[in-house]
Amino acid sequence: MLERITKDTFDEIYPILEEAFPVEELREKERQEALLDKPQYRLFGIKNECDVLQGAIAMWDFEDFIYIEHFVIKPSFRNGGFGGKKLREIIAWAGRPVVLEVEVPTDEMTKRRIGFYERHGFFFNEYPYLQPPMRMGQGRLPLRLMTMPERISQDVYERYKRIIHRIVYNFEEE
Repeated sequence: MLERITKDTFDEIYPILEEAFPVEELREKERQEALLDKPQYRLFGIKNECDVLQGAIAMWDFEDFIYIEHFVIKPSFRNGGFGGKKLREIIAWAGRPVVLEVEVPTDEMTKRRIGFYERHGFFFNEYPYLQPPMRMGQGRLPLRLMTMPERISQDVYERYKRIIHRIVYNFEEE
């Protein structure tokens, strides 16, 4: 079950994000919470049938694609198929292409994460991608875009990147 997060329930979700993501991939709490006012931003708590909070998903709803900014299942609930089930529900709900960022595969964990998304229909796109800084004083982070239901062309990649950078990160290319 997905439960829409509001400013009243944000405090129970942010610690899950903090634990799962490195500081360069997460905004400060106040800036992350402020996104709840943006009409395209959606933050959900992921609960099981017993109403136990097991994770979170943050996404941006664009006209012709969904961008997943954060997706996390708490460590104690991983490896049982729960995360994949929730990801399939999001993909079915989206009804259009889905885009997300992943680290460049350099170690076992990043390769496993990419493998998880590939098993759920995502394609790793080799185009060099630099995530704009999430916090003041940070540099850009080298990542890659994964997309589903197919690999994307250079033109589609450039369009997705422009939209994500401008709306999600409030960042205009030089």
